[in-house]
Amino acid sequence: MSIWKKLVTALRGGASEVGEAIVDANAIRILEQEQRDADAAVLAARNSLIEIKAKHKMSLQRLEAYGSDISSWENKALAALNKGVEDLAGECANKVAELEGLRDQEKILADQFGKQVEILHTQVTKADTQIKGLKQQIEMTKAREAVQKARVATSTATSGANNKVGTAVDSLARIKQRQDEQDARLEAAEETADAANGGDLERRLQEAGIGAKKNGGEDVLARLKAKQNSAQ
Repeated sequence: MSIWKKLVTALRGGASEVGEAIVDANAIRILEQEQRDADAAVLAARNSLIEIKAKHKMSLQRLEAYGSDISSWENKALAALNKGVEDLAGECANKVAELEGLRDQEKILADQFGKQVEILHTQVTKADTQIKGLKQQIEMTKAREAVQKARVATSTATSGANNKVGTAVDSLARIKQRQDEQDARLEAAEETADAANGGDLERRLQEAGIGAKKNGGEDVLARLKAKQNSAQ
């Protein structure tokens, strides 16, 4: 296969994938449109059934009229025979034969209408049942789609919230680290200031027992006792 044929095949494959993606994204909308098309088709079939039923009914009425006319002309033919009027009886018989021919044709037509009524009635009933099932399936599909969208939204929101919590925890950790570093710098600065003022040297001398010591409560109490003894 040449490179151009391969490219054309690849483009066709890509177009097919895009087409399938569009169909999948609009699946429910397509189903609803197909349902509306089916409803329209069933409505048209039901209207046709009504028309054929009406024609069947009219055909049956014509059959009944032909039967009545045939009986009437047969009676006239018999009456003519009873009176010995052979030619009139023959004409009446011809009329009966003509009407029977029309009746037989109408009977064929009525039977055809009757069969069409049965077929269409069965088809319309079946289509109604199928459309009812399709509507139920569409409603369940729409409900499931709504639930899945809600789940996706909830999952996204939860994931976002978790990410935000994680970001906040990280921010707190960084703030704490900065504060610890600031405290360390302040303590170092204070120690440096004490050393510069000689405070650190005096503290170390006192700790070594050298130099003046600040009077504590026990020293003050001992001094007061000594003063009291002197006064006595």
